[in-house]
Amino acid sequence: MVLLGTGLSIVLVGGFFVLTTYEQRRGTRVFAEYRMRLDAFVTRVLFITTHVDFEAFLRETLRIVGARIVHDLAHIMLLLVRAAERLLTRLVRHLRARHEISPVAADPRPFVRAMSDFKQQLSSARPTFRELQ
Repeated sequence: MVLLGTGLSIVLVGGFFVLTTYEQRRGTRVFAEYRMRLDAFVTRVLFITTHVDFEAFLRETLRIVGARIVHDLAHIMLLLVRAAERLLTRLVRHLRARHEISPVAADPRPFVRAMSDFKQQLSSARPTFRELQ
């Protein structure tokens, strides 16, 4: 395996020297357009790797993704709670309609009853507008 790797390296270096010698004699580059695009790509990648703070980028990306996951989970929980609320509301309406639950009218307290009677006496003792004319 080592011999294969060493042999491949020697062949590639030899091919590089043959190619550069051929290009110098001809005065042109082989696959010039492709190699120019490759050189521009490698230059951009080298610039990015030397100038970008990948640790901060990764931290910010993880923060954004985490916030999105938490938001989506909260939204799903809200939808589930609303669905349960609608189900329980329908159930209560059904039970009320089925059993005809009516509020129980309790006897008023003595103070409230006395005040109601007093207000009725006042309104009956007061003269109306027609009587005043």
